[in-house]
Amino acid sequence: ANLAPGSDYAAGVRQILPQYDNPLMREWLLTWPQHLGLDPDAFELGFGIASHAGPPDLLRVEAHLRFLRPQQIGVEGANHAFAAGDSMRVFFSYRHTAERVHELLRPAGLRVTGEWVTPSGEEGVFAASAGSV
Repeated sequence: ANLAPGSDYAAGVRQILPQYDNPLMREWLLTWPQHLGLDPDAFELGFGIASHAGPPDLLRVEAHLRFLRPQQIGVEGANHAFAAGDSMRVFFSYRHTAERVHELLRPAGLRVTGEWVTPSGEEGVFAASAGSV
């Protein structure tokens, strides 16, 4: 699981934002719009943090293309038009805490039976099993 490090959830999500908003990630995310024929000068890529009302309440890192001028693309025979100011989400990554992972699995009848979190607190692996929660 992608985790938010530290005891302050929102601060932990802000802390990991540079892992996404960096030149290599931007290059990767901009590959497909250019392959679809979008003019790279017609949009800008921006990163931010958005909330998702739970349960559990989660934050996610998002990347959006914001169109600076009208563009049109064709995908599988369908044309899609974008006006200046339109936005398209091109990436997201939910960030969790160990407690939120437990909360997320509980309604499915799963309980965490083991967890291994990296020393940075940014990633974790959780084992779960069905049974009494």
